[in-house]
Amino acid sequence: MKKTNRLFTVLIFIFLYIPMAVLIVGSFNTGKNLAVFEGFTLNQYRELFRDQDLLALLGNSLLIAILSTAIATAFGTLSAVGIYRMKPKLRKAVMSLTNIPMTNPDIVTGISLSLLFVFIGTGLLGQRQSLNFWTLLLAHITFNLPYVILNVMPKLQQMNPALQDAAMDLGCTPLQSFFKVTIHEIMPGIISGAIMAFTMSLDDFVISYFVTGSQFVTLPVKIYSFTKKPIHPKIYAMFTLLFLLIFVLMVTMNLLQLRGEKQKAEKRAKDESKAMRTFKRVAAAACAFILLLGSVLLIATTRQDKVTLNVMNWGQNIADGSDGTMDLIAAFEEAYPYIDVNYSEYASNEELYSKLSGGGLVVDLIIPSDYMIARMISEDMLLPLDFENIPNYENVIETYKNQAYDPENKYSVPYTWGTVGIIYNSKYVDEADVTGWELLWNEKYKGQILMFDNSRDAFGVAQYMLGLDVNTTDKAELQKCADVLSEQRPLVQQYVMDQVYSKMEEGNAWIAPYYAGDAMMMMENNEDLRFYLPEDQAFNLFIDAMCIPACCQEKEAAELFINFMCDPEISGANMDYICYGSPIAGADAYMEDYLAESEIIYPPEEILKRGQSYGFLPEEITRYVENLFLQVRLN
Repeated sequence: MKKTNRLFTVLIFIFLYIPMAVLIVGSFNTGKNLAVFEGFTLNQYRELFRDQDLLALLGNSLLIAILSTAIATAFGTLSAVGIYRMKPKLRKAVMSLTNIPMTNPDIVTGISLSLLFVFIGTGLLGQRQSLNFWTLLLAHITFNLPYVILNVMPKLQQMNPALQDAAMDLGCTPLQSFFKVTIHEIMPGIISGAIMAFTMSLDDFVISYFVTGSQFVTLPVKIYSFTKKPIHPKIYAMFTLLFLLIFVLMVTMNLLQLRGEKQKAEKRAKDESKAMRTFKRVAAAACAFILLLGSVLLIATTRQDKVTLNVMNWGQNIADGSDGTMDLIAAFEEAYPYIDVNYSEYASNEELYSKLSGGGLVVDLIIPSDYMIARMISEDMLLPLDFENIPNYENVIETYKNQAYDPENKYSVPYTWGTVGIIYNSKYVDEADVTGWELLWNEKYKGQILMFDNSRDAFGVAQYMLGLDVNTTDKAELQKCADVLSEQRPLVQQYVMDQVYSKMEEGNAWIAPYYAGDAMMMMENNEDLRFYLPEDQAFNLFIDAMCIPACCQEKEAAELFINFMCDPEISGANMDYICYGSPIAGADAYMEDYLAESEIIYPPEEILKRGQSYGFLPEEITRYVENLFLQVRLN
């Protein structure tokens, strides 16, 4: 029985730590494929420490973690002492309330805190940007407090209450007794609580995602956008360092707890005295570090000699200098030295709409898709453009002007365009089956089919297959689409968006509807992947365009950025990275030949005639479609 238990324990630890071991080994691999170790190198760590953007994000995470830990530890310790001195029944009730934040789902906590901060900042204080560094810090302090309290409380319960009375009998005031006796007795619990709070804060994503503003982003929130392209090995190096940091902290915490339990009272008092001195030194160093970082942050946020332009775009949707492409943000900042670009990302049009309509953010430039632009125009969420600041607008091809979503060309300038088709693995999918949208309903490939995880695209696929208008508002027709999607449901492995990359590139799924440019990226990483637009059927032809939201504070700088992106050389360099079609005349001359000539990116005119664009649907219909799609997903 003992051997079985030990074997089971070993297997559990292998299951838990093998993924981290693979990651650590990958950080020293000369190749990018984790499955093949090509040789040992430290280049990934060198690249990591040369990447100022990643280091800045790590610095943001450390700053928030250190500040929130220090504040939560101080207030949590005082709270624990106060709760300990309550009457038993009241103490039990308060401790039950303390446990709620830890058992409450993070997404609920994040959304509720976001709504609270927006209500107070925008509604009561009249601030235009209510989500910022301070709201992020307050949120981290909030979810850290219970962990500190729950670590300190057991030490208070183990402490002999007569020690405080004895100290006061010997002349100490209550305050002196607290610092000279109580703190010494509960120090292991304080340190354990602080370490746990630090680790929880450092890797938090869900709550941070909802309460962070556009100007201060932590590393976990940024990592969320690293799903489109294969993760660069320098990220493995960063993960390795973070894992080692957390591992050392957790081992330290467990050793402190173990030592406190086993040592005798006299030796424990001596060791705790040493621990107290060590803690004071560490606390002093941490305070100095916090003051230094705080000063840098204060200086950075109060500089008046530069304009900060807040740009929000789709994830991995601008050339950033990787893969040998041009770093367009750096090029723009070089062209306009008085402008600093604060660049952030979103995963879908709906996410962007939610962030802007919820308030609390200041964003100067956004790049939504056609139907979302129409919705934002109808809700007065966009500002008209001053085309005197955008002379390069003359480079926009006439085909992409006067679109239905912005018929007067007042609010938008095209950024890119593309199509939606089907990507498949030719190694497993029979070419005879590669014809239309019906491939997504082929029972031969049950369990190997992926589907869009958003209602508009999913219903669009069903509408194309059924030959319906993609912008229909007929509820009977929409119900037919829902019925067809319900028939497909047993065949679907997973509903995805950016997760499609790893699934298709690694051969874990064989068929998926997706955007042509993203399909090109996937095909570069798996030679078995193919892409096609369905024969004799409609498909989505979309345009993403640059717009200025109503919350903009730097309109002229935003228009300069739009003008910059309309330059043929800049647009061509951008398309080399994101693999979509450029609406700028002459951009293809600056693109790689295989991209400029690709029929995936630039389909022939006779095929493009079958393309249909999404229009803005009334709010009632939008909600109806979303509810139908939810029912499909839950079947």
